[in-house]
Amino acid sequence: MRDKYLYFGVTAAGTEAFNTHGAQTVQLTTGFVNPIPVGTDYLTNGGAKVTVTYNANHTYGTAYAGMTGEIDITAGCTIHATSALITIATAAADPVYGWTKSGTSSHNNLDVTQLKPYEALDAFVYNSRYLRGIAGTTATTTQLHFQGKTGDVGATHDVDTFTVTHGSAKFKEFAGQLTDVLADDNKVNGMVVVVDDMRGLVLPHDAAAIASVTQSATAS
Repeated sequence: MRDKYLYFGVTAAGTEAFNTHGAQTVQLTTGFVNPIPVGTDYLTNGGAKVTVTYNANHTYGTAYAGMTGEIDITAGCTIHATSALITIATAAADPVYGWTKSGTSSHNNLDVTQLKPYEALDAFVYNSRYLRGIAGTTATTTQLHFQGKTGDVGATHDVDTFTVTHGSAKFKEFAGQLTDVLADDNKVNGMVVVVDDMRGLVLPHDAAAIASVTQSATAS
């Protein structure tokens, strides 16, 4: 059985709303995720997305033709290297990906949403060979026990535990589908997403199966 790498994204996405907004820029603050993400490549590398609620008084680049509702305008945005100020190109400056705000601020409702982890303890990856056991602890929780990531058994972190909260009496389904994935060398290799709270992804691919996952480290 080949090793699999199990990904646990255990932190919900940071988000910051800019409702009734009067500027062509948005300034991330510590209300987003502290520390504030910076670097000119943060948006282009998929770290976050900028969306705007459609309004007929906006002007949109051709890439957004026919779109309504919540529109992703990240492609027309840049972020400052150090201040986390996001500048949105106008449709005049960028006829394809630009967006121009309405002169009436109540028409302009934007959101910035985190897509990738960057803070310590946002996410973990474990080699499946270090999975030591799966235990149903209550009707709605199951624990996955791994050999501590430090590797120094008997010292600070002997066991790393992930507590999975799921639908009532779903232990057998969760454990069975997870072990099926671990044993499948024909279709599964590399990294497997067990849960990614930022993108709303879970394994098994049943939205009711996993509600949340938390991580803790213990010593004997």
